[in-house]
Amino acid sequence: MPELASSPAAARPWYREPMLWLVMAIPALTVIGGLTTVVLAHRHSDDVVADDYRKEGLAVNRDPARDRAAAELGVTASVSLHGGLLAVHLERGRAADPGQLVVVLSHATRAEHDRLVPLRATAPGDYAGVVPPLARGHWYLEVSPPDRRWRLAGEFTDAPAALELRPGPVP
Repeated sequence: MPELASSPAAARPWYREPMLWLVMAIPALTVIGGLTTVVLAHRHSDDVVADDYRKEGLAVNRDPARDRAAAELGVTASVSLHGGLLAVHLERGRAADPGQLVVVLSHATRAEHDRLVPLRATAPGDYAGVVPPLARGHWYLEVSPPDRRWRLAGEFTDAPAALELRPGPVP
C-alpha cells in the first residue's frame, strides 16, 4: 500500500485558510456598513418644518390664517436685539392688548438652536425678554400673542440691530 504524502494544506487548521477569511469578511463588512449607515441617518436626520403648514391630500400647503389676522387687525412691530436683550415695540392696531408676547427664533438649518422667548410688557406697547447668544446663520423670527391668534414674521442673517415686521408671509 502506497504511503500518502502529507500536503502542507491538509495539515493547516481551518482558521489559517485565507479563502475562508475572504468569504467571511464580505458579509461581515456588509453588516458593519449597514449599521454605520443607520447610525449616520439617525444622527443627521432632517428636521420637521415648523411653520404654519397644513396637509391636504398628498400636498402640503402653507396656512396663512394668522398672517391674514395680523393684516386685518393692523398689527406691526419693531424688533431690536442688543447684547442678549430682545425688545419689541408693538403697534397693535385693533388687536387687544396681549399683556405679553411670544417670540420664536428658528434657525434655518439647525433645529437644536431654535429658541422660544417669552416677552413681558415693560410699558404700553413695549415688550422685552432675555435671549441666549444666537449661533451665526440664517434665522426666522415670529412674534405672536400667547394665544397665537395672529403673527408677524420676518427673517435675518446673524443678529440684527433692528427689524421692522409687517403682516404677510415671510418672503
